[in-house]
Amino acid sequence: MRPRTARATKIRLDAPLRHFFYLKENKNRMSEKRILSTECSVYHLFGRVVHRRRILGEAERDAWVRALHRAAVFSGVELITYCVLGNHFHILARVDPGVKACDDGELVRRFRALYGESKAQWCALDAAGLAHALAHDPPATAERLRARLRARMGDVPEFMRTLRHRYTKWYNRTHDTVGTLWAECFGSVLVQDLPWFVALVAAYIDLNPVRAGLAELPENYRWSGYAAALAGHADLRAALAGCFRREADESAALAAYRLLLLGRGAAAKGRGTGRVDRAALLETVRNGGELAPHELVQLRARFMTCGRAMGTAEWMRTGAGGAALARLRRPPQPVTVEVLDGGELAVAHRWMGAGGLDLPDSPAGFEEP
Repeated sequence: MRPRTARATKIRLDAPLRHFFYLKENKNRMSEKRILSTECSVYHLFGRVVHRRRILGEAERDAWVRALHRAAVFSGVELITYCVLGNHFHILARVDPGVKACDDGELVRRFRALYGESKAQWCALDAAGLAHALAHDPPATAERLRARLRARMGDVPEFMRTLRHRYTKWYNRTHDTVGTLWAECFGSVLVQDLPWFVALVAAYIDLNPVRAGLAELPENYRWSGYAAALAGHADLRAALAGCFRREADESAALAAYRLLLLGRGAAAKGRGTGRVDRAALLETVRNGGELAPHELVQLRARFMTCGRAMGTAEWMRTGAGGAALARLRRPPQPVTVEVLDGGELAVAHRWMGAGGLDLPDSPAGFEEP
């Protein structure tokens, strides 16, 4: 059988970009050291329920969202957006190792955000007890306690461990079950902290329920960061608005984000539908046609989840991406998706060579995990 070759589709982007890189997924990913930056960086994080069971109903998703916000405050992580579905979740977050350097008052505040007024099993202290211990215990004892708390902050694996572990405990207690809830170690993609890249990944995440057929418009799915931002969550509104810094105010920035989500026609005055016509978009790609940015994020683009890092060529060579890649034992080979003059992103059709869009043989196989 003749091997399939990668064909490129030009996708026009309203962004002054010239080169876009992502690192191809290594087959032995779980045995590789995770790509982590020592600087303040953005990560796309995701995970799946064991056996791909669709067991997260409305109550379970409500609890997951609460657990996410509590874990984010405790870890000092800035949430940009998120989405949880019946059997998997996505998180886009900015993680700064510098948040470890905080005073005792901030440590107690973060501790209370995670544990409330309950005692943490690992230290047998509640928030009031922690404040007393930090102030009155012998210096060496108090410093060990501070070090243990700070080690769990500003760190991607610790943030995910806190979220997954505490949610699993809640789920098992609520449903009278035991054992693991998650299928594997969480996935992560290091994203260059450029507004356009961050907005692109955020839109991809917020459109998950639309691609899955769970909502016609992303704001109608309440277990997402975009819906929470529209409902008034100040931190999420500010995080999404930060991707459109040229806009006059926060409302204008969120309107620009909606254009990226749904396209100009659907987003003009809230009319239209965000439902994806998979067959039409796939046919467009196969025929070498051009996709608008909102059509790109409506398709399932594999470089959003199957890469190891994504950013510009310079960032990969000399920036945080290059530094993180250099620490790997077996660095994956970078695969280039060229951005031509005028802001055209070339994405190959097959997950071979340039990869990019996950295109099945028929639209029926084009489903969210």
